[in-house]
Amino acid sequence: MTIPSKIVSVVVPSYNDSGDLERCLEALNVQTVRDSLEIVVSIDGGDHPPERVAAMADRVVEGRHRGPAAARNSGWKASIGDLVLFTDSDCIPHPDWAEQMIIVLNSGADAVKGVYSAGGARIIQRLAQIEFDERYKVLSKYETIDMIDTYSAGYRRSVLERTGGFDESFPFPDHEDVDLSYRMAEEGYVLRFALEAKVSHRHRESWRAYFRMKFSRGRWRMKILRKYPRKAGADTYTPLSMKIQIILCPLLLLLLLFADPLYIALWGCLFIMSTVPLILIAFSRDWSLVPIVPLFAFWRGCALFSGLCRGIFISEEVNE
Repeated sequence: MTIPSKIVSVVVPSYNDSGDLERCLEALNVQTVRDSLEIVVSIDGGDHPPERVAAMADRVVEGRHRGPAAARNSGWKASIGDLVLFTDSDCIPHPDWAEQMIIVLNSGADAVKGVYSAGGARIIQRLAQIEFDERYKVLSKYETIDMIDTYSAGYRRSVLERTGGFDESFPFPDHEDVDLSYRMAEEGYVLRFALEAKVSHRHRESWRAYFRMKFSRGRWRMKILRKYPRKAGADTYTPLSMKIQIILCPLLLLLLLFADPLYIALWGCLFIMSTVPLILIAFSRDWSLVPIVPLFAFWRGCALFSGLCRGIFISEEVNE
């Protein structure tokens, strides 16, 4: 493939993560289209990376600690590319990641979303990757999508300028990319999925850490739904089975109060049925996980429901 001679910027926000950042920058420096890339590290306060690490970037942008949304905005505004790609410092892009993103953007997309290719060897990490694989299967059904995660994202600079970029009232790495995606989709921009644009990652390493992450997802989801209430019904990223599980998990607590074996058994059948799509993906890609999938889905559903309740009763309008 021939990449246009125009510069493509890659922005990586960084906060006290020199080790991860170094591995990310090493991967970016061996991209198949490295000669066309401008690598921008946007420092979100904290410790400055060692000089040898900073030297692996073409541009380093300094800023105080305000969260990844602000760091990404500072990064793309200081960059010079007509196309702007984003990944996270704890991600390792495959050698052709940038090339695959550019292909989709050059095909007429205004924004593009890539994928996680792997997430670690621990059971919870492998289960989390199966969850992502289920989402990717859903996304692959759509010609245009409404969700782009910044671990593997790309935008036309003109679109970032018109939309204003990321909403900096999201102080944590949670749902600031969803907010931008929904804004772009509502304004008629074309968002597409690039299954071949891959980055590897280290997913949460313990069940407790995974629960806390999903709790946060549910919590910040409520801020999004206040702005975009129509997304409560449908989007291109969330499997229907996951929505069903979020409802079923708290329902079990009510059924246990009545202690009726018939109702509890019926609940169990419904819940197992809701996990079938995830089980099928686990069977085809990591079959040893199949017996654990229902437990994983229940753990995830409880975390998301708890987070949603937190977001309902406590407003997230003020930065923390």
